[in-house]
Amino acid sequence: MSSKPEAPARRRSRRQETRLWRVPVVRVERVTPHLARVTVHDDSLADLAGAGTDQNVMLYFYPEDTVLPEPLTLESARALWSQVRPLTRTYTIRRHDPVTNEVDFDFVLHGDSGPASAWAQRVQVGDHMIFVGPSPAYQPDPAADWYLLAGDETALPAISSILAVLPPGKPVLAYVEVADAAEEQPVPGVTWLHRDGVPAGESTVLVDAIRAAELPDGTPEVWLAGERGAMLAVRTHLLSERGYPRQRVRPTTYWRLGESGN
Repeated sequence: MSSKPEAPARRRSRRQETRLWRVPVVRVERVTPHLARVTVHDDSLADLAGAGTDQNVMLYFYPEDTVLPEPLTLESARALWSQVRPLTRTYTIRRHDPVTNEVDFDFVLHGDSGPASAWAQRVQVGDHMIFVGPSPAYQPDPAADWYLLAGDETALPAISSILAVLPPGKPVLAYVEVADAAEEQPVPGVTWLHRDGVPAGESTVLVDAIRAAELPDGTPEVWLAGERGAMLAVRTHLLSERGYPRQRVRPTTYWRLGESGN
Protein backbone atom coordinates (compact mmCIF):
# COMPACT_ATOMS: atom_id res chain seq x y z
CA MET A 1 0.00 0.00 0.00
CA SER A 2 1.12 3.54 -0.74
CA SER A 3 1.83 6.03 2.02
CA LYS A 4 0.78 8.94 -0.20
CA PRO A 5 -2.18 11.13 0.78
CA GLU A 6 -5.42 9.86 -0.67
CA ALA A 7 -5.93 11.22 -4.17
CA PRO A 8 -9.14 12.94 -5.25
CA ALA A 9 -11.92 11.09 -7.04
CA ARG A 10 -11.55 10.59 -10.77
CA ARG A 11 -12.39 13.53 -12.95
CA ARG A 12 -14.70 14.01 -15.92
CA SER A 13 -14.60 16.47 -18.77
CA ARG A 14 -17.10 19.31 -18.86
CA ARG A 15 -20.53 18.47 -20.21
CA GLN A 16 -20.91 19.57 -23.82
CA GLU A 17 -24.08 20.90 -25.39
CA THR A 18 -26.62 18.09 -25.66
CA ARG A 19 -28.26 17.73 -29.05
CA LEU A 20 -29.79 15.12 -31.33
CA TRP A 21 -28.09 13.70 -34.39
CA ARG A 22 -29.73 11.70 -37.17
CA VAL A 23 -26.86 10.50 -39.36
CA PRO A 24 -26.41 7.89 -42.10
CA VAL A 25 -24.59 4.60 -41.69
CA VAL A 26 -21.66 4.33 -44.11
CA ARG A 27 -20.03 1.04 -43.01
CA VAL A 28 -21.03 -2.11 -41.15
CA GLU A 29 -18.24 -4.49 -40.18
CA ARG A 30 -18.37 -7.78 -38.30
CA VAL A 31 -15.26 -7.39 -36.15
CA THR A 32 -15.69 -10.72 -34.34
CA PRO A 33 -18.42 -13.39 -34.57
CA HIS A 34 -20.49 -11.55 -31.97
CA LEU A 35 -19.48 -7.92 -32.42
CA ALA A 36 -20.54 -5.50 -35.16
CA ARG A 37 -18.94 -2.11 -35.76
CA VAL A 38 -21.26 0.50 -37.25
CA THR A 39 -19.75 3.66 -38.72
CA VAL A 40 -21.75 6.82 -39.30
CA HIS A 41 -20.65 9.89 -41.23
CA ASP A 42 -22.16 13.32 -41.69
CA ASP A 43 -20.89 16.89 -41.88
CA SER A 44 -23.06 17.73 -38.88
CA LEU A 45 -20.77 15.56 -36.75
CA ALA A 46 -18.22 18.38 -36.95
CA ASP A 47 -20.22 19.81 -34.03
CA LEU A 48 -19.82 16.67 -31.92
CA ALA A 49 -17.35 17.56 -29.18
CA GLY A 50 -15.36 14.35 -28.83
CA ALA A 51 -13.62 13.95 -25.47
CA GLY A 52 -12.50 10.34 -25.81
CA THR A 53 -12.28 7.64 -23.11
CA ASP A 54 -15.76 6.49 -22.00
CA GLN A 55 -17.77 9.28 -23.63
CA ASN A 56 -21.21 8.01 -24.59
CA VAL A 57 -24.46 8.95 -26.28
CA MET A 58 -28.07 7.80 -25.94
CA LEU A 59 -29.26 5.84 -28.96
CA TYR A 60 -32.93 6.21 -29.96
CA PHE A 61 -34.77 3.24 -31.47
CA TYR A 62 -38.22 4.06 -32.89
CA PRO A 63 -40.78 1.54 -34.16
CA GLU A 64 -40.26 1.08 -37.90
CA ASP A 65 -43.62 2.62 -38.81
CA THR A 66 -42.98 5.84 -36.85
CA VAL A 67 -43.33 9.02 -38.90
CA LEU A 68 -40.61 11.30 -37.57
CA PRO A 69 -40.82 15.10 -37.74
CA GLU A 70 -38.58 17.02 -40.10
CA PRO A 71 -36.23 18.34 -39.07
CA LEU A 72 -35.71 15.85 -36.26
CA THR A 73 -34.24 17.78 -33.35
CA LEU A 74 -34.09 17.18 -29.62
CA GLU A 75 -37.06 19.50 -29.20
CA SER A 76 -39.20 17.93 -31.94
CA ALA A 77 -38.35 14.42 -30.69
CA ARG A 78 -39.48 15.35 -27.19
CA ALA A 79 -42.68 16.88 -28.57
CA LEU A 80 -43.42 13.47 -30.11
CA TRP A 81 -43.22 11.69 -26.73
CA SER A 82 -46.95 12.10 -26.15
CA GLN A 83 -47.52 9.83 -29.19
CA VAL A 84 -44.47 7.55 -29.23
CA ARG A 85 -41.33 7.23 -27.15
CA PRO A 86 -38.22 5.57 -28.55
CA LEU A 87 -36.47 2.73 -26.77
CA THR A 88 -33.14 4.12 -25.58
CA ARG A 89 -29.76 2.58 -24.85
CA THR A 90 -26.50 4.21 -23.79
CA TYR A 91 -23.47 3.40 -25.96
CA THR A 92 -19.83 4.40 -25.74
CA ILE A 93 -18.27 6.06 -28.75
CA ARG A 94 -15.62 3.62 -30.03
CA ARG A 95 -13.90 6.09 -32.36
CA HIS A 96 -14.52 9.72 -33.23
CA ASP A 97 -12.62 11.20 -36.16
CA PRO A 98 -13.13 14.99 -36.25
CA VAL A 99 -11.29 15.24 -39.58
CA THR A 100 -13.54 12.87 -41.55
CA ASN A 101 -16.59 13.42 -39.32
CA GLU A 102 -16.94 9.69 -38.73
CA VAL A 103 -18.02 7.94 -35.53
CA ASP A 104 -17.79 4.21 -34.79
CA PHE A 105 -20.03 2.27 -32.41
CA ASP A 106 -19.44 -1.35 -31.39
CA PHE A 107 -22.47 -3.58 -30.74
CA VAL A 108 -22.28 -6.89 -28.89
CA LEU A 109 -24.69 -9.17 -30.75
CA HIS A 110 -26.96 -11.42 -28.70
CA GLY A 111 -29.97 -12.01 -30.91
CA ASP A 112 -33.16 -9.98 -30.62
CA SER A 113 -33.16 -9.84 -26.82
CA GLY A 114 -32.38 -6.11 -26.88
CA PRO A 115 -33.24 -3.26 -29.29
CA ALA A 116 -29.62 -2.29 -29.98
CA SER A 117 -28.48 -5.83 -30.76
CA ALA A 118 -31.53 -6.43 -32.97
CA TRP A 119 -30.92 -3.16 -34.83
CA ALA A 120 -27.20 -3.85 -35.32
CA GLN A 121 -27.90 -7.29 -36.79
CA ARG A 122 -30.13 -5.90 -39.54
CA VAL A 123 -28.68 -2.42 -40.13
CA GLN A 124 -27.47 -1.65 -43.66
CA VAL A 125 -25.44 1.11 -45.27
CA GLY A 126 -27.77 4.02 -45.91
CA ASP A 127 -29.89 3.47 -42.80
CA HIS A 128 -29.87 6.21 -40.20
CA MET A 129 -28.75 6.18 -36.59
CA ILE A 130 -30.36 8.56 -34.11
CA PHE A 131 -28.55 9.53 -30.94
CA VAL A 132 -28.47 12.24 -28.29
CA GLY A 133 -25.43 13.48 -26.40
CA PRO A 134 -22.57 13.52 -25.79
CA SER A 135 -21.85 12.76 -22.14
CA PRO A 136 -18.82 14.01 -20.21
CA ALA A 137 -15.82 11.70 -20.44
CA TYR A 138 -13.58 10.15 -17.79
CA GLN A 139 -10.26 11.95 -17.43
CA PRO A 140 -7.48 9.72 -16.05
CA ASP A 141 -5.66 11.17 -13.07
CA PRO A 142 -2.07 11.87 -14.21
CA ALA A 143 -0.93 11.73 -10.57
CA ALA A 144 -1.84 8.05 -10.18
CA ASP A 145 1.12 5.66 -9.92
CA TRP A 146 -0.58 2.99 -12.03
CA TYR A 147 -3.87 2.14 -13.70
CA LEU A 148 -6.22 -0.83 -13.67
CA LEU A 149 -8.92 -1.16 -16.33
CA ALA A 150 -11.35 -4.08 -16.28
CA GLY A 151 -14.66 -5.12 -17.77
CA ASP A 152 -16.42 -7.38 -20.22
CA GLU A 153 -16.90 -6.94 -23.97
CA THR A 154 -19.38 -4.11 -23.43
CA ALA A 155 -16.57 -2.09 -21.81
CA LEU A 156 -14.02 -2.73 -24.55
CA PRO A 157 -14.74 0.45 -26.57
CA ALA A 158 -14.09 2.57 -23.47
CA ILE A 159 -11.07 0.55 -22.36
CA SER A 160 -9.53 0.85 -25.83
CA SER A 161 -10.00 4.62 -25.81
CA ILE A 162 -8.67 5.01 -22.26
CA LEU A 163 -5.54 3.00 -23.08
CA ALA A 164 -4.79 5.45 -25.88
CA VAL A 165 -4.65 8.47 -23.55
CA LEU A 166 -3.05 7.16 -20.35
CA PRO A 167 0.18 8.90 -19.31
CA PRO A 168 3.19 7.07 -20.74
CA GLY A 169 5.73 5.33 -18.56
CA LYS A 170 3.34 4.11 -15.86
CA PRO A 171 2.18 0.52 -15.26
CA VAL A 172 -1.17 -0.32 -16.83
CA LEU A 173 -3.16 -3.53 -16.36
CA ALA A 174 -6.20 -4.11 -18.55
CA TYR A 175 -8.44 -7.17 -18.23
CA VAL A 176 -11.30 -7.85 -20.64
CA GLU A 177 -13.69 -10.77 -20.31
CA VAL A 178 -15.08 -12.19 -23.59
CA ALA A 179 -16.90 -15.34 -24.64
CA ASP A 180 -13.87 -17.10 -26.14
CA ALA A 181 -10.67 -16.55 -28.16
CA ALA A 182 -12.65 -15.73 -31.32
CA GLU A 183 -13.96 -12.56 -29.62
CA GLU A 184 -10.51 -11.07 -28.98
CA GLN A 185 -9.58 -7.87 -30.82
CA PRO A 186 -6.15 -6.42 -31.69
CA VAL A 187 -5.96 -4.06 -28.71
CA PRO A 188 -2.39 -3.82 -27.34
CA GLY A 189 -1.98 -4.22 -23.61
CA VAL A 190 -5.16 -6.20 -22.92
CA THR A 191 -5.19 -9.48 -21.01
CA TRP A 192 -8.05 -11.52 -22.46
CA LEU A 193 -10.19 -13.70 -20.22
CA HIS A 194 -12.47 -16.35 -21.74
CA ARG A 195 -15.81 -17.49 -20.35
CA ASP A 196 -15.56 -20.62 -22.54
CA GLY A 197 -19.20 -21.58 -22.47
CA VAL A 198 -20.26 -19.91 -19.22
CA PRO A 199 -23.06 -17.41 -19.94
CA ALA A 200 -22.23 -13.72 -19.76
CA GLY A 201 -22.88 -12.38 -16.28
CA GLU A 202 -22.38 -15.76 -14.61
CA SER A 203 -18.61 -16.17 -14.99
CA THR A 204 -16.09 -15.30 -12.27
CA VAL A 205 -13.07 -15.15 -14.59
CA LEU A 206 -12.68 -11.39 -14.20
CA VAL A 207 -12.60 -11.20 -10.42
CA ASP A 208 -10.57 -14.43 -10.26
CA ALA A 209 -7.88 -12.95 -12.54
CA ILE A 210 -7.66 -9.74 -10.53
CA ARG A 211 -7.50 -11.67 -7.26
CA ALA A 212 -4.59 -13.67 -8.64
CA ALA A 213 -2.77 -10.68 -10.15
CA GLU A 214 0.40 -9.20 -8.68
CA LEU A 215 -0.65 -5.56 -8.65
CA PRO A 216 1.89 -2.70 -8.59
CA ASP A 217 2.74 -0.66 -5.52
CA GLY A 218 1.59 2.92 -5.15
CA THR A 219 -1.67 4.78 -5.62
CA PRO A 220 -3.87 3.21 -8.31
CA GLU A 221 -6.67 4.54 -10.43
CA VAL A 222 -9.21 1.84 -11.20
CA TRP A 223 -11.79 2.05 -14.01
CA LEU A 224 -14.36 -0.78 -14.10
CA ALA A 225 -17.44 -1.33 -16.26
CA GLY A 226 -19.66 -4.24 -17.16
CA GLU A 227 -22.29 -6.48 -15.55
CA ARG A 228 -23.36 -5.20 -12.13
CA GLY A 229 -22.61 -8.34 -10.12
CA ALA A 230 -19.14 -8.74 -11.61
CA MET A 231 -18.31 -5.09 -11.00
CA LEU A 232 -19.38 -5.30 -7.37
CA ALA A 233 -17.29 -8.46 -6.89
CA VAL A 234 -14.18 -6.77 -8.28
CA ARG A 235 -14.81 -3.63 -6.26
CA THR A 236 -15.30 -5.62 -3.04
CA HIS A 237 -12.02 -7.45 -3.60
CA LEU A 238 -10.07 -4.25 -4.28
CA LEU A 239 -11.50 -2.40 -1.26
CA SER A 240 -11.75 -5.20 1.29
CA GLU A 241 -8.86 -7.47 0.36
CA ARG A 242 -6.42 -5.07 -1.28
CA GLY A 243 -7.32 -2.09 0.91
CA TYR A 244 -7.43 0.50 -1.86
CA PRO A 245 -9.10 3.85 -1.11
CA ARG A 246 -12.77 3.94 -2.03
CA GLN A 247 -12.25 7.07 -4.13
CA ARG A 248 -9.82 5.20 -6.39
CA VAL A 249 -12.21 2.35 -7.29
CA ARG A 250 -15.46 3.31 -8.96
CA PRO A 251 -17.31 0.67 -11.00
CA THR A 252 -19.95 1.50 -13.59
CA THR A 253 -22.88 -0.82 -14.29
CA TYR A 254 -23.36 -1.21 -18.05
CA TRP A 255 -25.92 -4.02 -17.72
CA ARG A 256 -27.51 -6.38 -15.21
CA LEU A 257 -27.93 -10.14 -15.43
CA GLY A 258 -31.59 -11.04 -15.93
CA GLU A 259 -32.66 -7.67 -17.29
CA SER A 260 -33.41 -6.85 -20.92
CA GLY A 261 -30.15 -6.27 -22.73
CA ASN A 262 -28.91 -3.69 -25.18
